[in-house]
Amino acid sequence: MKNKVIAYIATMATAMTIASCHKFIDLTSPTLLPPDKFYKTEADIKLAVTGTYSLLRANYSTYFCMNEVPSDNTEGRPGSENVMGVWDKLAWNASTTVLENIWINYYNTIAQCNLVLSKIDGVTFVSAAAKAQYVAEMKFIRALMYFELVRSFGDVPLVLDVVANDAQAFSYLRKPVRDVYAQIEKDLQEAESGVKEVYTSVGDKGRVTSVAVKALLGKVYLYQKNYPQAESKLSEAVKNENYGLMPNPADVFSIADEYNKEIIFTIQYTRSLVGANEGSSFANQFLPTLSKLNGLTNSSENIGSIDLYRAFKPGDKRKDLIGVYIRLSSTDSASANFEYWTRKFFDKPPSNTDGENNWIVIRYADVLLLYAEALNEQGKRELALEEVNKVRVRAGVRALAKTLDKEQTLAAIKNERRLELCYEGHRWPDLVRWGDFMDVLNAYNTKYWGGAFPPKEFNKLFPIPNRERVINPALTQNEGYL
Repeated sequence: MKNKVIAYIATMATAMTIASCHKFIDLTSPTLLPPDKFYKTEADIKLAVTGTYSLLRANYSTYFCMNEVPSDNTEGRPGSENVMGVWDKLAWNASTTVLENIWINYYNTIAQCNLVLSKIDGVTFVSAAAKAQYVAEMKFIRALMYFELVRSFGDVPLVLDVVANDAQAFSYLRKPVRDVYAQIEKDLQEAESGVKEVYTSVGDKGRVTSVAVKALLGKVYLYQKNYPQAESKLSEAVKNENYGLMPNPADVFSIADEYNKEIIFTIQYTRSLVGANEGSSFANQFLPTLSKLNGLTNSSENIGSIDLYRAFKPGDKRKDLIGVYIRLSSTDSASANFEYWTRKFFDKPPSNTDGENNWIVIRYADVLLLYAEALNEQGKRELALEEVNKVRVRAGVRALAKTLDKEQTLAAIKNERRLELCYEGHRWPDLVRWGDFMDVLNAYNTKYWGGAFPPKEFNKLFPIPNRERVINPALTQNEGYL
């Protein structure tokens, strides 16, 4: 029973997993070590921190399922309807496997952060700065995981300590959203001073920076409609001279330059030794069914919608990042279907699960548009339009007139976020936080699906996985789900 209970909150109280991560530190193989034999030296802590970063790969490998496919941007047809249909038809439920895995993966990562933070004071460090950095990195990652949880599930268990027994595990019930956000803010505020603005060493690329902390904290404030605080923190991020827009939209996604100046925080994947599971599968998931565009047979799990394709204006460079594939019918060569796919994750890996593509969590254009939104919500529409126009001009489309009113400016920001960040896992959370998902999805479903799969108001939150509620019946369920 204890194993099930510990699995419910996904702690690592009795063991820690450290997976190799060649882009970050050179390890030869995954290692399983009990905590009482570990956490004795600064090198142990460094290794444990690196292991925590490696856990993020599982968290973001299916991120698009929850955060992109339910929207009007992408869909899972036709090659993977049996897998993706639950997402593009908004038919998920408490037993949906991907939801269960995501919940477990998020809490696994939180548990590792808690474990490192619980052990770090017992270790002697050469410098206080090194200790502060590791503490800050763990608090940022914990905050990021809780941010993903709270905006996806609403009230969630707030675990901040290592769980030692069954009774303690069962005591963690769902905390109100406001409490979870308060902890996220606290972690990020404490993390900000512990990390550098930028890391120049190749071996440190991908680490949490103070700019990543500021950007996430600003986003957290924005989600809670704390616009002055959001403006202040996002302003610090966008005005940092180490970061900025790349000359062309396509430059952002170059595998040869995965840590360019637009990348603020990214999840690292890399080709590796057979069996190490360090590579990404995005090229496989985002390419058309059986297309073999990258030399492999692909599963087509995130095909773009024609609605998104038509939303780009002529001359928009971002439209060049969307490919159009003509798929001939297997039964009638005279008929064909068009499939829209993104070049953002294009790669030619040796296998479908060993791609080099990173997953970008925070990038400069995203933060710039969030900053514009915070400005506009406070009536500073001209300043907001200046920021939006930076993104538009980079994309090769004309700047918006400064005569737009507040509502028109917000509409422009919403449209720009859709076009700029498509396929990157921002569209569904944006629609939900704006309160637009019902109107947008109803219009989309009416136009393209004949109204067959209408959204429900309760879809704004995902269900608490049934597995967790079986283990601990005291966990409540979100409204609308069994």
